[in-house]
Amino acid sequence: MFGLRSNARSIAPSVTRASGLIATVAAAALLSSGCAQSSSSSQDRDSAAAVSSSDASSSEPVEADSTTDEADADDGEDSAVEPEHLLTEREIGQILLSASDLPFTPDTHSMMTGVDFFQDQLGAEDDTYTQSFGTNECTSAMDRINSDLVGESPQGGVVQEYTHELEDRTESLYVWMLGLEDAADSSLIWDGVIDACMDEPLQSDTDTVSFEAFQAEGFRGIELEMDVHNGESMVEVLGFSASQDFGRHLLMVSAANMEADTFREIVESQAEKLASFQPQAE
Repeated sequence: MFGLRSNARSIAPSVTRASGLIATVAAAALLSSGCAQSSSSSQDRDSAAAVSSSDASSSEPVEADSTTDEADADDGEDSAVEPEHLLTEREIGQILLSASDLPFTPDTHSMMTGVDFFQDQLGAEDDTYTQSFGTNECTSAMDRINSDLVGESPQGGVVQEYTHELEDRTESLYVWMLGLEDAADSSLIWDGVIDACMDEPLQSDTDTVSFEAFQAEGFRGIELEMDVHNGESMVEVLGFSASQDFGRHLLMVSAANMEADTFREIVESQAEKLASFQPQAE
C-alpha cells in the first residue's frame, strides 16, 4: 500500500523506518510482521517484503477466469450477489487476483490462510503513529485502523502477496479477504480516518505524512504521501490501501513501491473479478 519513488534502491528508507510508519495501514502490516507462509518462488525475498509464520496454514488457491467486462463495479446490475454465509477459502481464492490477472509478471507469490495472522498480527493494537507524531485525532485513528477493520472476531481468510523486481525497487502487492462475524462496514472506518487526517499533514522532526482519500470501482481507502529521512536524505514514499465490503467479508488491496496508475489498474481488475464471482449455495 505504499510506493517508493527513488532512483536507486540504495537511497530507500531503512526497513525499520519506512515500514514503521506504514505498517499500521491494513495489509502493509505484512511488511513488518513475523508470520510464515508458503512461496511459489525459491528466490530469496527482499527484506522489506519478508513475511514468515509457522502458525498460518497454506495451500494454493483455485484460480478463476477473470471477467473481460469493463463495467464499473459500482453498477448494481453487474455486481456479484453478496452471500449471507461465510465463504470458504476455496471461494475466496476464486475472488482474489491471481498472477495471470496482474498487469505484470510477478517474481514471487506467497499465500497465507486461516485466522491467526489477522487476529494476532494485523488486528493487534499499535502505537506507531502516536509514538512518531504525538497524540491527536489522526494518529489515534491511524493506530486503530487495523484493529477496527479486522474487528474483535475475525472468522478466517486468505492473503495473497506478489512481488515484482524492477531495476530500482521491488513492487509488492497484497490482496486479501477476511470473513467477519457481522456484515462489513469499512466505509465508516475510512470516513473516520479521512475526517481526522485530511486537514493537515502529520509532522515530526524528520518525517511528514500527508493523506488523500482514494476511491475507485467501489473500493474506498487512503493514499499516503510521506517524506521520510533515510539517514542521508529525504525520500518520498507513497502508500495505497483500499477495501470493499462483500457481505460478511472485507476485501483489501494494498501495494508497495508501485505507481498510482498501476495500483488503480489492479483495483479495477479486482473489482471486475469480484463482480464475476458466483457463490456456491449452502
